[in-house]
Amino acid sequence: MAPLGMLGKGEVGEIVNLRPGRSQAGLHGHRHHSYGRENGKRLAEMGFSVGQTIEIIENSPGMPLLVRVHDSKVAIGRGIAMRVMVRRIAS
Repeated sequence: MAPLGMLGKGEVGEIVNLRPGRSQAGLHGHRHHSYGRENGKRLAEMGFSVGQTIEIIENSPGMPLLVRVHDSKVAIGRGIAMRVMVRRIAS
């Protein structure tokens, strides 16, 4: 199992876990937990779900990842990609 951001161009993986984001410190030290939930909801809307196959189209340093999920190409930030855990699928 590895974070999606660690797969290289052309590699395929199966999503096994979507780890929530860290809570963000707000004013006066209060924690806001909606950040992780919002990203998880957004990923689900883009087709990211446990068991889904995902292919890396482009993974260049310092750039968002370009992936194929379902039959769509999607760009996601590196931070989010590191929270999507996948199992590599041999091709």
